[in-house]
Amino acid sequence: MKSLILLPVILMMASCSTRLLSRSPSAAEAPVTTVEQLKDRLAKAKEAEVILIGEGVRLDLSAEPTLHVTAPVILKGVKGPDGSTPSLVHQGRPVPMLLIEAPDVRIEDLKFEGVETDSKKEEIIALNRKGIKGVYQFPVTRGIEIVSRGVFISGCEMSGFSHAAVFLRGDSSAYIEKSHIHHNQRWGLGYGVALHERAQARITGSRFNFNRHSIAASGLPGQVYEADQNWFGPDHSDTPLDMHGGKDRGDGTEIGGRRVHIHHNRILSTAVPVFIHRGIPQEEVRIEFNQLAHSNEKTAIGYYNGVTRRSVSGKFVFEKNEFGRD
Repeated sequence: MKSLILLPVILMMASCSTRLLSRSPSAAEAPVTTVEQLKDRLAKAKEAEVILIGEGVRLDLSAEPTLHVTAPVILKGVKGPDGSTPSLVHQGRPVPMLLIEAPDVRIEDLKFEGVETDSKKEEIIALNRKGIKGVYQFPVTRGIEIVSRGVFISGCEMSGFSHAAVFLRGDSSAYIEKSHIHHNQRWGLGYGVALHERAQARITGSRFNFNRHSIAASGLPGQVYEADQNWFGPDHSDTPLDMHGGKDRGDGTEIGGRRVHIHHNRILSTAVPVFIHRGIPQEEVRIEFNQLAHSNEKTAIGYYNGVTRRSVSGKFVFEKNEFGRD
């Protein structure tokens, strides 16, 4: 089966990876150990520069505005002997920690720590009952926000963000691998990886748990995501994988993105479906070769916003999945 992710995106990522990896840090490029050093290096960075964050370093960005990445750099943590990674900490300011504006940026071996690991479900529902939109009464935070193409994220841990650990918008694209994304679970928000506008992403070889939705998208035309070889734990408060539709956006359409491909994953959540059709894809939703804890397709796949199995007939493929896998 050919990958559903667009070929130009993969070719772009392969090209940038070869170029960036051909450069090694020099002796003059000592690992940064303070917030000021990191800000200075990012402000002065040139194409393909390697910015290392020192072993065991914990950088508190709570008092800082968003850090802008405006050059195609490698931002990489130096691992400790036990495999631990340096941390970037964010104590609840309503801004993304990192805004990636340059193409072909690589983020590797770093821990992004937000402050909110709970769902605030009870508090939000109580405010909703009073006529207050409770989900936005607490700081809305993001870890990494991406507005460029060809971004590569590998070996990172991201947790504690009320909106999304990784948020893609505009005409952006990203390849996310070998990462651990968890405890991003604000009731009504709470995304591990979220796509908006024309964003595209492939998420592979990663671990997800304790998110509301681990991978989700707003469903606008052109959106594509592929999720393969990931582990989705049993502790999701809503569907691990999601694609919104036109009724969610109120735009008068039933469009639920362009394409979704979910394959070769292990998905253990049974309290909620694996995936819910909230709209109708422009091309196809394909779910195949997954190991599911659900006992059958009826419980694994849901429908919302008036979308039915019949309405997505011909655009929905669910086959060769294994059921009852704990």
